[in-house]
Amino acid sequence: MRLHTHDYRAPDTDGIVDGAILMHREMAELLTRRGSVALHDLTTGPDCVAAADGGDVVYAGSGPYAFLYHHWRERHGGDFRIVREVHTALWSGYWAQEELCAPLVRPGDLVLFPTEYTRRLFLRNFASSVTEAGSAVAYPMLDRLPRRPPRPVPPAGRPLRIGYLGALSLAKNFDQVLSVFARCHRATGGVSLLCAGKPNDPRWEADAVHAALREEAGTAAADAVRVEGIWPQRRLAEFFDAIDVLLFPSTAARETLGRVVLEALAHGVPVLAADVGPAVELLPARNLVPTALDVNGTFTMGRIGPLGRVDEDVLVDKLLTRDFAPASLRSEAPYTDEAFLEALAGSPTPVETAYDRTLPAAVRVTPRTGADPHEAVERATGLFRAFFERRDGAVTAALDALAARTGRDDPALRRIVAAPDRNLADYRAFPRLLDALVLPPLTYTLAPARPGTPTGDTP
Repeated sequence: MRLHTHDYRAPDTDGIVDGAILMHREMAELLTRRGSVALHDLTTGPDCVAAADGGDVVYAGSGPYAFLYHHWRERHGGDFRIVREVHTALWSGYWAQEELCAPLVRPGDLVLFPTEYTRRLFLRNFASSVTEAGSAVAYPMLDRLPRRPPRPVPPAGRPLRIGYLGALSLAKNFDQVLSVFARCHRATGGVSLLCAGKPNDPRWEADAVHAALREEAGTAAADAVRVEGIWPQRRLAEFFDAIDVLLFPSTAARETLGRVVLEALAHGVPVLAADVGPAVELLPARNLVPTALDVNGTFTMGRIGPLGRVDEDVLVDKLLTRDFAPASLRSEAPYTDEAFLEALAGSPTPVETAYDRTLPAAVRVTPRTGADPHEAVERATGLFRAFFERRDGAVTAALDALAARTGRDDPALRRIVAAPDRNLADYRAFPRLLDALVLPPLTYTLAPARPGTPTGDTP
């Protein structure tokens, strides 16, 4: 078996912070070290996989673009397996990828997910193309992380150092992190908070955070918070050495794993997280915080927001009384290189673990109407090539037609075309053109099961 994959070892990711991008790069480096991979550039068109033949595998580890490989295989009579990935949940990029791939998936193809929660979500919504046999959970990380023993939890009454690592955003309920910290600080005074991540709103800049905390909880509380901005991977150990517990209250619509959860556990740091989504299969049940889903809104897959809110009363109590277990990962197997390589070879290992059944069962996606999938994949492929081959006239003409049809012009889309660079790693660029010109983002609602229905049981 020979592997073919996009060369993701050195993309320009300045200003782009995304766990999936890190994973793409790490896997390209892993496969290159093994010497069994033919590297190519996806943006050069169908000739990039012209050398792939029977028995070969194309690993589509380059973002939500697996539909290109499926389309080119069909158009040019290719005879190879395709292993694709889904790295976000309720986001238009990977949802559109699966819509476009659906009529082109063949026996032997495989789709990989970071968690069983995400796999179940797509199994329920893409029954014809995402099957039990044609899907697996594999997200190799642990072999590139330290393996430190679980850190002792400071007893109640002793100072507690709380940490938060990731985007400072409402989607990840960062405002709840600050609220919970303020309440803990008012109760004991012996609590500190270290935050590292990219603020996606001016209110999460360091000065704004400190000003808000001074007004809400006093100067001592504000002085006990450090807002550090983005920390590079090489400084992860330094971050985790500075905290006793990590908060991960994210219910972001696109959340499928939370790399920071695995990173914290590998460094011996316990994590407290929402009891829906990926954390259910990663953490001890004692470290999960009750979460209320937003059942009143209609969401769009073009927007990344929170699906619910964690119970702050419970989270504060857990922190103050130290009611949480030391660092422990429920199942390590899916997060190893071995599991990933076995999946590429066509022999994925089933994973038996508890997982969240609440969200996959609650999501109600508005069906797409009036779109022919074969025509859509032709248009999406043509748009991709026009964009990355710098045939800007074709993209501009499509935007002109959209403006004429809708009576509205979008300057942000024009700026994407006018930008001097084309970056496969920038999901704010081409996927937004795809949303506007080929498959508009779908809407969905949440309708959880009645209380008492099992949600995290072992399958």
